[in-house]
Amino acid sequence: MADTLTTQQNAVQTAKAFVPGHVTGIFRIFDDYDDPLRCGSTGAGFSVTIGTVTSVSVMDHPSLEITTDYNKQRVDAKVTKTVIQRLTEEYERTLKVHVEHDSSLLSGAGFGASGAGALGAALALSHLLDQDIEYERAAGFAHIAEIFNHTGLGDVLSQTVGGIEVRVQAGGPGVGKIENISHPDSLRVVLAGAPGLKTSEILTNPTSRNRINTIGDELVGRIIDNPTIETFIECSREFSNEIGLKTARVDQTLEDLKKVGLVNSSMVMLGDSVFCFCDEGESSVAQRILSKYWDTSEVSVTKIAPEGGRLLK
Repeated sequence: MADTLTTQQNAVQTAKAFVPGHVTGIFRIFDDYDDPLRCGSTGAGFSVTIGTVTSVSVMDHPSLEITTDYNKQRVDAKVTKTVIQRLTEEYERTLKVHVEHDSSLLSGAGFGASGAGALGAALALSHLLDQDIEYERAAGFAHIAEIFNHTGLGDVLSQTVGGIEVRVQAGGPGVGKIENISHPDSLRVVLAGAPGLKTSEILTNPTSRNRINTIGDELVGRIIDNPTIETFIECSREFSNEIGLKTARVDQTLEDLKKVGLVNSSMVMLGDSVFCFCDEGESSVAQRILSKYWDTSEVSVTKIAPEGGRLLK
C-alpha cells in the first residue's frame, strides 16, 4: 500500500479523474442482497463522451471535513460525500477534502451525473490514499454510495467500461458482468433532458419496482439473447411504453422523431429525457426536433464513449 499522504504531511494533494455520462434504456432491479456490491441491475444502456471531470484535493485535518462544488456552485452532494466518508473510514484517515465536479451532464436528467461524480471521486481519492488500489475496488466505493443513496443501480458498473453495454449480471464492479454491443464509428447520440423523475422515489416505491421488474424481466432477457442496437431500441421503447413513466413531451418527441425516420430513439431511464441514435448528417434534424420541447441548453450532440472512467495526469 503506497500512501502518498504520509510522505507529504500538511501539504495539499490533488488527483483528477474523468468519467463519461451514462444512459440506461431498460433495466431490471436486483437490490435485495445484504452486500451492496451484489445489488444493482441487469439491462442495457450506453456511455457518452460528454461527462464529468472530478478534482479531489486533500490535506490532513483533525476531523473529516468535506466540501463539494458542482460547476462552481457549492452543493450538498450526498453521493460524493458517501464515497469520501467510506474511503476515509476504510483507510482510517481524517482529512479536509474538497471535491470539484466540472460536468457537461445535467443533474437529475438520467444522464449518469450522480454515478460520474461518485466514480470520479472514488478514483481520485483512492489514488491519493493508496496508489496500489485495484481499479475495481476503488470503483466499488462509488457503486456502494449509489446503492446506499438509491440514486442508481447500474450506472457506475457501466461507466467503468464505456461503449453500448448489456448488463448481463447485476452487481457492482468485480461482481456485475457486462457485454458490449458493437456500433459504427459514425454513430452520433442526441440527448435532451431535464429533471423530472426522482430516481430515489421510483427505486423505493413498491408499485413502481414491481412494474419495472415484471416488464423488464422478459425484455432484458430478449436483449441478452440478441445483443444488437436494434433489439436494444425495440426493447427500450416497449419498456418505456409499459412502465408508464413517460412525460407528454417525451412521448410527443419520440413520435416526431419517428415521423422523419429517426426510429432509433427512446426514453432515458430515469428522466424527463430522450436519446436518439443517428448518423452525423441526421444529428441536426434530431437536434432541431428536440429543441422544440427542451431548451437548447438541455440538448447535446455527443458520441459513444470508447472507454470508461479513468484517472487524468
